[in-house]
Amino acid sequence: MIEVMPYMNRHSILFKINIAFALSFAILLSLFILARQIISHDETFYLLRQVIIVAKTGSILKNKFAGATLIKDKKKLQTVLKNGSVIFKKKMMLLNNRNIILLNFNGYRYAYMQSKSGDILIEGTGDSNPQRILLLAYIGLNSILAFLYISIFRSIYPLGKFRKNMEDFKEGNIDIDLEEYIKRKDEIGFIAKEFREAMNNIKKNIDTRVWFIRNVAHELKTPVTKGKIALELLENDNNKKIIFYNIFTRLESLINELFITEKISITDVKLNISLFKLNNLIDKAKSLLFIENLKIYMQADADYNIKVDAELFIIALKNLLDNGIKFSDDKSVTVKIEKSVISFISKGARPTISEDLISEPFLKDKALKNKDGFGLGLYITKQILEKHGLNIKYNYEDGKNTFFINFAKAV
Repeated sequence: MIEVMPYMNRHSILFKINIAFALSFAILLSLFILARQIISHDETFYLLRQVIIVAKTGSILKNKFAGATLIKDKKKLQTVLKNGSVIFKKKMMLLNNRNIILLNFNGYRYAYMQSKSGDILIEGTGDSNPQRILLLAYIGLNSILAFLYISIFRSIYPLGKFRKNMEDFKEGNIDIDLEEYIKRKDEIGFIAKEFREAMNNIKKNIDTRVWFIRNVAHELKTPVTKGKIALELLENDNNKKIIFYNIFTRLESLINELFITEKISITDVKLNISLFKLNNLIDKAKSLLFIENLKIYMQADADYNIKVDAELFIIALKNLLDNGIKFSDDKSVTVKIEKSVISFISKGARPTISEDLISEPFLKDKALKNKDGFGLGLYITKQILEKHGLNIKYNYEDGKNTFFINFAKAV
C-alpha cells in the first residue's frame, strides 16, 4: 500500500512531480479536446461536401478515413427530418441558393439538401477511423503517463519514512534499520548504504569515547581515593593537607562529572521515571552542594508533582543552583516556581560566553569566579533535560541572570 508522504509542501520533490504530471494530464486532455473538435469539423465538412458531390454526380465519393451513406429509404429520411435536431442551416450560392441542413439524430450526423432530382440525405458513420485513432492515442498516452507517475511515486515515497529515520537519528537513535532501503538499486539505496556506513562510524566513535571516559574515570578514581587516605598520614602540616585536599577534591569532582557525562551520552539510556514533589528534589539538590550558609530563596505558587528520573534531575537542579551561586554578586540564588516554570535567578554580570554557546561542554566563562569550573555543568543539565523532553532557556535583564525550565510536559 502506498503511504502518503508527510511533507507534501510546495518545496518537496513529490509536490513538484505532482504539479508536473497534473499539467501533463491537463495539456493532454486539452489537446485531445482540440483534436476531436478539428476532426469533428473535418467530418462535418466531409458530409457537406458529399451532399454537393451527390447533387452533381449522383454518387458518394469514397474516403478510407471517413464513411458516409446515402439514405434512399424515404421513411427514414422523413423520420430524420422530423425528429433530428438542426445543427446549422445554410444557403449555398454555388447550388442556386439551395439550403444545406446539418442534423443530429440518434448519435449520428446527417446532411440534407433538396436537389432537382429529389431529396438527398447523407448519414455520417458514427465513430470514424480518425476518432477511434485519436481516442486510442489519448488512452494510450494517459496510460503511459499514469504508469510513469506510479513508478516515480513508488520510487520516491520511501523518502518520507527515510526522513523520519534521519530525524530519529538526530534525536539520538543510532540503531536504525535501513535494510528495506539498502536492498533498492536506485539513488535511495545508494544514499541508505552511505548513511549506514556513516552511522557505523559514529557508533564506533561513540563506543570508543564511552570506553575511554569510563576507563579513564575508573583509573583516576583509585589513586584519588588513595591520595585522600594518604592525606590523613600527614602530620603537623595543615597547609600541605589543604593544598592536596583541594587537588584531590577537584579531581574527584571532575571524575564524577565525567561519569555523569558518560551516562547521559548513551543514546539508549532508559530513564527511571517516577512521580516526585519538586520541592523535595530541590532540597536534595541543595544537599549535594556541600556549601555552608546556603543563600537559596524559594518562591513557589504551588507544590508541584513532576514525573522525572530523580537521580539525573537532582543533578540538573544542583548544577543550576551551583551556577547561580557561583556567578552571583551576593553568593545567593532565587528559585522561583510559577505556572509550571522554574526559574533560577541571580544578580551578576552577563557571561562572557554567547548565549548560543553557554551550554557547550568545556567552554568556561573567563570570570575569576569560574576558575575552578570544568565547563560541564550547564552541558550536563541541558542533556539531562533533553532526555526528559524538556529544555532550558537563558535571559539576562536588569543585572540578573535567569535560567528557565518549563516542566509542564513532566507534570
